[in-house]
Amino acid sequence: MKQATRQIYILEQIKVHGEVSSKDLAEKLNVSTMTISRDLKELTKSGNIELTHGGAVLHGIDMSEHSMSIKEGVNIEGKKKIARYCKSLIKPGDSIFIETGTTTLFVAKEIFRNTDSKFYTNSLLVHNALSKYENILLYSVPGKYRALSKGFLGIQTINYVQDFSFDIAFIGTEGISVEGDITLPNEEDAYTKKAIIKNAKKVIIVADASKFGLMHKYRAAKLDDIDMIVTDLPHEDPFFQQVTQAGKVISVAEIEPDAF
Repeated sequence: MKQATRQIYILEQIKVHGEVSSKDLAEKLNVSTMTISRDLKELTKSGNIELTHGGAVLHGIDMSEHSMSIKEGVNIEGKKKIARYCKSLIKPGDSIFIETGTTTLFVAKEIFRNTDSKFYTNSLLVHNALSKYENILLYSVPGKYRALSKGFLGIQTINYVQDFSFDIAFIGTEGISVEGDITLPNEEDAYTKKAIIKNAKKVIIVADASKFGLMHKYRAAKLDDIDMIVTDLPHEDPFFQQVTQAGKVISVAEIEPDAF
């Protein structure tokens, strides 16, 4: 796992739990405690966390913007490949839900040219990216704003999506377990994704390689609940082999961009 990807995970763990242990992080991420210590020391430069004996704690400043800015710069080429493949899944006239996340943001930027489609999103990032185009049918989904994901979620969002039947939904995630469970550290986020998934005819999970093997507290979906996972995880990766038994995982790692 690359340094930037590790630091995203560490920031999210501190945001959720308020503190982290270097030993626990080292075990979860399969690296040395020395590596974690270097990561934590680097992260203190933002002023958002403070080092403790054996770990770090939240400084009391909202880390969401910093965390999301790191995510946007991680594995750009992989996310672009995922987005280009997703474009091939769209049919003219589709009603499309684009959920929160940086990978879904790349998807939105790639597929928006399908002007015959209707686009729905609960992501502020996606809304801002698409709203500058005039010839586009764009609907912003209401809800409670969550700074960490820069999106809207909760009961308002759930009530809104329950009145629709989307042709296709592109869903982001914070983790995919060995069993293929789609997991999140935030309960409201998980329940919001469940509602979107339930009201979409086709569900596409978009996740770069960094999300595999990460298991969070709340499950948004099982492998049976979705149609496809599109990822840049290489075929030879052990996690790819374990979650592909149901034939629902598409790897774009070795696919040439022109093939889309």
